[in-house]
Amino acid sequence: MGGTMSRVTAVLSGVALLLVFVVLLALPRLLPSVEDGATAYGRGDYAAAFSEFLPLANKGDPNAQFFIGEMYRLGQGRKTNNEIAAQWHLKAAIAGNSNSQFTIGMMYSHGIGVDKDFIQGYKWCSLAIIRLSPWDDLIRERASQTRAEILTVMPQTDVDKAKALVIEWDRQFKSN
Repeated sequence: MGGTMSRVTAVLSGVALLLVFVVLLALPRLLPSVEDGATAYGRGDYAAAFSEFLPLANKGDPNAQFFIGEMYRLGQGRKTNNEIAAQWHLKAAIAGNSNSQFTIGMMYSHGIGVDKDFIQGYKWCSLAIIRLSPWDDLIRERASQTRAEILTVMPQTDVDKAKALVIEWDRQFKSN
């Protein structure tokens, strides 16, 4: 009887180990992912994209935060809400997402969802210009245009403050 119990225990242990292995293999497919959210977003399934992105955004994923911000800003699957969009874009920008850095810079420069603040607009557009990928020329150009527009209305003392912030923030990003 002892031998039979040992074999049953061994079989059950083997089955349990196999189940753990299967669950570990399947787990990434069960958890929300930015890629799954981006796929849903790309096909216009904003409800599915939002449900994929939100848990990740709440956990601090800057790419998911960018998409949540865009969905609120553009009214994609959500009611347009520029204040909530700005909150998400600011979180993503602080975490280093260069697309959100441009977007929040533009929002600050025009007072969309936030109080108009040319210093912050200049800072975030400048950081986006520095940090955007080489293939993001269109966004870099738009960030440069927004920054140039800001410079036409800023006094030199504010320009100096904004440039100092850019240097400070750029150092922070490089040290992370």
